[in-house]
Amino acid sequence: MPKEFREQNQILTFSVLIMAIIASAFAFYYARTVLIPFVLAMLLKTLITPIIEFQINKLRVYRLVAVPIAIVIVVCFFIIILPPLFNSIRSFLLNASDYQDRVIIFIDFILRWIQEKTNIDLDIMLIEESIKDLPFLDWTSELLGHTAHFFETFFIILVILLFLVIGDSNKKKTQIWHEIDHSVKKYISTKFIIASGTAVIFGLTYWFLELELALVFASLTFFLSFIPVFGAVIAVILPIPVAFIQYTSATPIILIILIPTIAKFIIGDFIEPKLIGSALKLHPVTIILSLIFWGILWGVVGVFLAAPITAIIKISFEKFDTTLPFARLLEGNIHHLRD
Repeated sequence: MPKEFREQNQILTFSVLIMAIIASAFAFYYARTVLIPFVLAMLLKTLITPIIEFQINKLRVYRLVAVPIAIVIVVCFFIIILPPLFNSIRSFLLNASDYQDRVIIFIDFILRWIQEKTNIDLDIMLIEESIKDLPFLDWTSELLGHTAHFFETFFIILVILLFLVIGDSNKKKTQIWHEIDHSVKKYISTKFIIASGTAVIFGLTYWFLELELALVFASLTFFLSFIPVFGAVIAVILPIPVAFIQYTSATPIILIILIPTIAKFIIGDFIEPKLIGSALKLHPVTIILSLIFWGILWGVVGVFLAAPITAIIKISFEKFDTTLPFARLLEGNIHHLRD
């Protein structure tokens, strides 16, 4: 009887969970304009809270002073990073036609090489004309529009962040909530440091080799680092076509492929698992499904936030006996559901 009751309870729990996911999906989709800045502000809050706590506990600074200092540090960080990034994107947009010509030259070389090696008759002129007809100008205009929208959203995020930090109470939290809060802060801050370190290594490599759009690729590396497994691979692959178009010798191309690959292997397979621990244990299927789910709901931003949000959900589920099986399910340990 207890076993039958437990099985019925599990079926009921799964049914309620499915309905909750569907209802939440609708809510997340229709409220995305408000929720995306709010979630980003919450993630930023987890990053600046340690700065505030360090000032209060170690430097004996009053909270009234520590909060503005922490916010100023965050604002200064973005002021330093965003203008060069914007200039790099702007330079790319201004030279879009030049990049299009280089792509055509590169593709022409590849197609002729394939034709020579395989004796396949290719209509190279038709392929090149098709590439020329691609709406590169529309794409670049759209990219510029998204960049401008990002700056508007960033201002909203800062306002929300200000209210979140000021409204943060010093009331004593329950033990479970304290553990969840501590684990989430550790995960987000560690992931931020790892992503920043990866972006710096990749960026310095590109800068030293004078790769065009080096800052853009370094910035993309930072955001892609939040996507486990797939993000780092994409970050390594992205600059390769530009390298083939830009360089005439093989040495810089090999270095652009080799150095980031080695860095990705060391950071992703050794350093990151040791620092983050159990929060990183998400099954590849879980990662793919979360990318699809949040990508459909929130677009590109959802893709970048998918892994952190899923990791936070997993961390929260691990702290309660009722939801612990779901945390194990996110890890891919299905046998735990049968125990």
